[in-house]
Amino acid sequence: MSKSLVDYKGIKVNKELYPIIKHIEDVDKYREELGRLSSSWDIFALLGQLGDINIDIGKTKENFLNLTTTLLNHLSEETVKKVTIEMKFKAQVAIDIVIRNLFERTADIGFLATDDDIREFLQNFVSRYNSDSVDLKEQIQKRFLEYVQKYSVYYDIVLADTKGKVVARLDDSIKVDWLDKEFTQKIITSNEEYVETFQYHDFIPHKKKSLVYSYKVTQTNDSDSEVLGVLCLCFRFRDEMEGIFNNLVEKRNKEALTILDEEGYVIASSDKDYIPLESKLEIVLDEEYKIVSFCGRDYIAKTCLTNGYQGFNGLKWYGHIMIPLEYAFLSNQNNEFKIDEAIINSMMENEQHFSKELKEVFNKSKTIQENLGRVIWNGNVSQSKLNSSNREFSKSLLSEIGVTGIKANSSLSNLNQTIISSILKDSEFLSSLAIDIMDRNLYERANDCRWWALTSYFRKAFDEKESLFYKEEEISAILKYINDLYTVYTNLLVFDTEGKIIAVSNENEKFLVGKYLSQEWVGQTLRLEDTSKYCVSKFEKTNLYANEATYVYCAAIRSFENADKINGGIAVVFDSTPQFEAMLQDSLPSGNESVFALFTTRDKKVISSTNKEIEVNSLLELDDKFFQLKNGEQKSEVVEINNKYYALGVRCSQGYREFKSTADDYVNDVFCLVFNYIGEKAFDDNKYEKKSKFLNTSSKKIFTDSCVELATFHLGNKFLAVEAKNVIESISIDKLEVSIDMDKSNPFKGMVLYKDNLISVLDIRSFIKEDIKDEELNTIILFEYDKDNKEHCVGILVSSLQSVSVVEKESIQQIQSHFLGAGTLIESLADISDYEESQVAMILDIKKIDDNLTKKL
Repeated sequence: MSKSLVDYKGIKVNKELYPIIKHIEDVDKYREELGRLSSSWDIFALLGQLGDINIDIGKTKENFLNLTTTLLNHLSEETVKKVTIEMKFKAQVAIDIVIRNLFERTADIGFLATDDDIREFLQNFVSRYNSDSVDLKEQIQKRFLEYVQKYSVYYDIVLADTKGKVVARLDDSIKVDWLDKEFTQKIITSNEEYVETFQYHDFIPHKKKSLVYSYKVTQTNDSDSEVLGVLCLCFRFRDEMEGIFNNLVEKRNKEALTILDEEGYVIASSDKDYIPLESKLEIVLDEEYKIVSFCGRDYIAKTCLTNGYQGFNGLKWYGHIMIPLEYAFLSNQNNEFKIDEAIINSMMENEQHFSKELKEVFNKSKTIQENLGRVIWNGNVSQSKLNSSNREFSKSLLSEIGVTGIKANSSLSNLNQTIISSILKDSEFLSSLAIDIMDRNLYERANDCRWWALTSYFRKAFDEKESLFYKEEEISAILKYINDLYTVYTNLLVFDTEGKIIAVSNENEKFLVGKYLSQEWVGQTLRLEDTSKYCVSKFEKTNLYANEATYVYCAAIRSFENADKINGGIAVVFDSTPQFEAMLQDSLPSGNESVFALFTTRDKKVISSTNKEIEVNSLLELDDKFFQLKNGEQKSEVVEINNKYYALGVRCSQGYREFKSTADDYVNDVFCLVFNYIGEKAFDDNKYEKKSKFLNTSSKKIFTDSCVELATFHLGNKFLAVEAKNVIESISIDKLEVSIDMDKSNPFKGMVLYKDNLISVLDIRSFIKEDIKDEELNTIILFEYDKDNKEHCVGILVSSLQSVSVVEKESIQQIQSHFLGAGTLIESLADISDYEESQVAMILDIKKIDDNLTKKL
């Protein structure tokens, strides 16, 4: 991106961002906040001339203005990047979920076209005027109805003869007698395993376009077998897309998700009111995003091709997303809770969430704030030594300048809260997406086992129990044919009422034939009430899946003569390990190694994991509250695991269509947990401890002759003070000339040159029993206790400056027996009431620090 700058409301911004930046809500919010603070500096500069504060306000204003420019440019770039990545992800997911679903449809038509009942119907049907044919038609329509009740993604099934004459269909209200001849011939002559068409179909006249899966019905499964007719499955495309869009679309930003055909025409829209069907949209494949105009409104847009699913890419469709430009960059509203500062600091060390450039902005802000705080503290110290009529005014002005500096820094800190909230929102979204994909997939498994249990050959064979053993080869062949179409299973097997395995689809597991099943689900299968019912095993290890954990879906095989009688069952072994992992991987942003996801049961057992360190079937050590969610509920929170912070998003399954609905007996709550890595936990508690809510301000109490002014500061967690009259100045640690070859335990740390005088600098941590790290010592306070003797000066290292406070002399409590280290460093205690909660400060004796430490070096 070019770095040529243009002016935007007083801020220099990158030229490429100019058309967008006015729509980025966070940027405009921070620009206004920092702009108001900039005006405050001008007022303070004017008022400063009336007092004696001796602070270069212009320099402070310039520092914050430069910081604002840098921040807003980086924030703009990061915001645009984040939004466009999310757009690409949603467009990609939208088209990929469709393709994943339609892949199942190609198997459905391939198998249903080989249904023996349909073959027999076509061979025996004469005409609708023949009484026997009428009975046959009623029977086949019942079979169609059974199928649609299992696979509710279809709304009609149409069966025609080789000339295209409609001989039976589920929806008999549609009075169309013929299929288009060209369409019929296309199906009959096709060498593919299915024909997928999205167009106007004359046998569905009430729809401008419909998605249909068709295949020829042949006398046998042989490739050169005689063609008997044409079968068409009519898919609920609009209905399906509505469900997909509802789970993906963020209504707050008025985004529109669409599916485009090869020419860019809208064939499905999440909001048909402002992106109508059949609209022509610009395809944006090669750019990361593009600003486009549609119906007089500007949008930011992105288009994606499908990644395909198991080699299936479907028709050449695109996922496409458009967001009105004025709504594309709204501020995150999920800021109702306060994020711990330790978590924020952890996040700032992770470049995945916090770029080097943005971190540099915050470091500069911290430096500006520290310098400003030091200047204000010094100003208050200076005022305490003056007997000026402007004294109280000047100290009040210094206080307001300090508060304004804190506000400027707080504006930046609020940005960190927003970033964390955004990460939590992302984790919630991804967990919802993954659980939706799982529910959709397992819906198909419940359908498959129930439909295959209705296979007429199975039902007739099981009616003849005495000869069932001799039909193993035929049954296995059917099972194998099904399994070749539906590759998500490792094995299909049928068993009798005693649990004995009759046949299997997997030739490598033929050794199972003749063995008996003792699992709980066998008995449950044999007690199922009707053809709408099914049962599923627990997620547990089984010898049917190489002693790994999986689900086994089962349905009863009922007598062909008496549907109330159960003669056995079918069990389908779901290939859970690769299938669940694929579902999770498809739900996560590609190339982002900081995110991992899990499927678990309500009792915290891991079903699938993209994290190699978390094994399937292990128990997850996580708070119970995440597993107490009701169906469809979600929750997000920052959690700590193995000394690392993660933004955790959790969603409880709610089923899909009738699967796991209130009408379904099957209850199995699955949770998806998405962990987005924030950063390493720091073990330095002092680093994050909040020292004061009254930082760098002057005293609230008016000075009188009975009072003394104390300059307060922190050394780690110790709250210390000295009389303000003994303070020369506070300076940055950068001014320290470090001693060479000095023992680290020696309190002498070097010298500073101050007004042509060399002053020794001491580290008194060990003498006041405070254990903090070297990097926390960022300030030097220079003291004097004899104004006439410049040798009576000393400096000490401290971690933060506080206030210059007025206290009553009588309230100071002297300490005579508090010995620390080589001498009595603390001479008294004082109650400082300038804070929200009164704090006790330990007053240092500067002379004795000098006598006991400096002069013994």
